[in-house]
Amino acid sequence: MSRCDAAAKATDKRRAILDATLSLLSERGFHGFSMKQLAERAGVAAGTIYLYFEDRDDLIGKLHDDVVREIAAHAFAGLDTRAPLAEQLRLILRNLWQFGMTRPAAMLTKGQFDHLPPDILRSRRDAAHEVFLPFLQLLSTGRQSGEIKDLPDEVLVALCFDPLCSMISQHHLDLLRISDAQFEQILDATWDAISR
Repeated sequence: MSRCDAAAKATDKRRAILDATLSLLSERGFHGFSMKQLAERAGVAAGTIYLYFEDRDDLIGKLHDDVVREIAAHAFAGLDTRAPLAEQLRLILRNLWQFGMTRPAAMLTKGQFDHLPPDILRSRRDAAHEVFLPFLQLLSTGRQSGEIKDLPDEVLVALCFDPLCSMISQHHLDLLRISDAQFEQILDATWDAISR
């Protein structure tokens, strides 16, 4: 086997482990599955997991980073930072909604990630800030121009993303249906929540 083939096979196994973890988390929560069940779902030997991840916490932390990067890549697709701030926010939220509709497991695990131990959350904060920099820049620009309320980034992020993520999860659990017209009203309401 060539070095390239070996690297591709290792990447595939790592990806299979991350995807299986995401799937199990969305179905059962953090404590609802064993490493043996994870190995079976990923199609790898149980010991293989530890070739790629130090332990369960390392696996969950790296999955969190992976999901955050994937969400950010979709959320900022097509973003024009020269557009009015309200239009930028609408695009980001619309992209997030579309991502959530196609990747339910990623969205259904948000609640799990929100309840990681504080030390794990703190250790991942800088990486999350880096990938969400376009949104943080939008907030900074809006505060400077007086268009956005002078509140901490964490508050504004929560006002924009937490309700939408909750609605996406409720949609996938068949607890909520939102029409296109209602979604447009949600986008308006989100802008109203953060704008002056």
